[in-house]
Amino acid sequence: MDAVTDSYASAQPRGLKAAVLATGGVTPASFLVTRGLPRCGRGRGRGHGGGAPPGRRGFHAA
Repeated sequence: MDAVTDSYASAQPRGLKAAVLATGGVTPASFLVTRGLPRCGRGRGRGHGGGAPPGRRGFHAA
C-alpha cells in the first residue's frame, strides 16, 4: 500500500508541471492565431458606437 501512495504523491507534482508547461505553450500560440481580432472594444472606434454597421443594429422585419 505504501508503494501506491508514494507513486500517487510523486505523480501529482509531475502532472501539475505538465499542465503548467502545456498552458505556457498554448498561451503564446493563441496570440499567434488571434492576430486579426479588432483592437478596440465595443462602443469605441468608427464613431457609430461599434458593433453592427449603422442601420443594422436590431432585428427589423423586411
